[in-house]
Amino acid sequence: MLPGSEKGAPGAARCATSWLLLWACVALIAGCAGIGLDSFDEPEVELLALEPLPARGMEARFLLRLRIVNPNPVKLNIDGLAYEVFLRDTKVLTGASSQRVVVDAYSEGEAALEVAAGMLGSLSLLRDLMSNPTDGTIPYRLKAKISRRGIGGALRVSREGMLDLGRSLRRST
Repeated sequence: MLPGSEKGAPGAARCATSWLLLWACVALIAGCAGIGLDSFDEPEVELLALEPLPARGMEARFLLRLRIVNPNPVKLNIDGLAYEVFLRDTKVLTGASSQRVVVDAYSEGEAALEVAAGMLGSLSLLRDLMSNPTDGTIPYRLKAKISRRGIGGALRVSREGMLDLGRSLRRST
């Protein structure tokens, strides 16, 4: 027999308790991994429209409409978004919103965010549009950080596509 391993020895009880606690933690972590987090797919985020709003002083304002698609079997609880929008590779919009959005499992939702255009990016884009006119569509790149409630933390997603300026402007009238 090992020293201190006699029945009822305090060292053996502490050692057994430590091992039991360690195994309980491992089982808890394994159980959390088994609830579907390992098969969680990133949501799709798509820029639907960029609608002009009345200006505030020298600041151009827009309503940014995003479609969020949840391809997962669990509800997506969004506590906030941080985003950057590039038009023709020029960063024009940057912002954050604490708007809460809930997208049910295997469903889609929409977020409407009021944003202000950065002056330098806007001027650069305007100069580019004047020298290279568009056919009514403009390439965009959207980068977003989605803060989720609960387990899992933040998601970072990006999306590229074409924004139909004519459709966006017609929506706002």
